[in-house]
Amino acid sequence: MRKMVQTSSVPDRGAQNTQTSRKFRRRDEILRAATDLFSEKGYHEVTMEEIAEEMGVSKGTIYNYFSSKENLYLEILKGSFEAIEALLHEEVENSDPAPLKLRKLLTTIFTFYRRNLKVLRILSRDETHLLKEHFELTEKWRARRVRLYEKIIEKGIDEGSFVRQNPRLRALMLYGAVGAVMVHHDFSMDAGEVADAVFSQLASGLLVNMDS
Repeated sequence: MRKMVQTSSVPDRGAQNTQTSRKFRRRDEILRAATDLFSEKGYHEVTMEEIAEEMGVSKGTIYNYFSSKENLYLEILKGSFEAIEALLHEEVENSDPAPLKLRKLLTTIFTFYRRNLKVLRILSRDETHLLKEHFELTEKWRARRVRLYEKIIEKGIDEGSFVRQNPRLRALMLYGAVGAVMVHHDFSMDAGEVADAVFSQLASGLLVNMDS
C-alpha cells in the first residue's frame, strides 16, 4: 500500500513577502503618478481614469488601493507631512543650542520641499480645503509644526538667546513666515542660502534678545 504524503499547511513566507512587496511598489507607483498629475493640472482637473491611463492600468486597479480620488489626494499629503516631520523631530531632539537648532530646522524644511517641488505645488494650491477630511489633516500637521517651533523658542528663552515673549505667538509668526517663503520665494536659490536668509531676518529682531 502506497504511503500517503501529507502536504504542509505552513504558508510560503517568501511568496507572501514578495506579494506584499509588489503591493507596496504598485501603491507607490500610483502615488507618484497621481502626484505628477495633481501638481501639473490641479486636483479638480484630474480624474481617476487619467491616473490609470498614466500608469497603463485599469481604473479598477487604482480603486484596489485607494477608495476615491479624495483618499488618494489625502494620502499624498499625509505621506509628505510624515516624511518632513520625521526629519524635523531629529533636529528638535538633539542637544544643539536653540539658534543653531532653528537654523538647521529651516535648512531641513527648505531642502525637503526643494527636492519635492511637485508636492509643494500641490500644497500651495490648497484646493480641497473645504473638504472636512483635508481640513482635519492639515490642521493636525499645522499644530504639530507650530509646537516644534514653540519648543525651540522656549529652549532659546531658557538659554537667554531669544526674546522672553509669548512663545506661542512667536511660533505662529514663524510658521506663517516659513510657509510664505516656501510658496512664494524663488527656489532657484540654494535651500541652505534661503534658510540662512530667513534665519538672519528673524534673528535681527524677531527672536534675538537685544539686551544680551
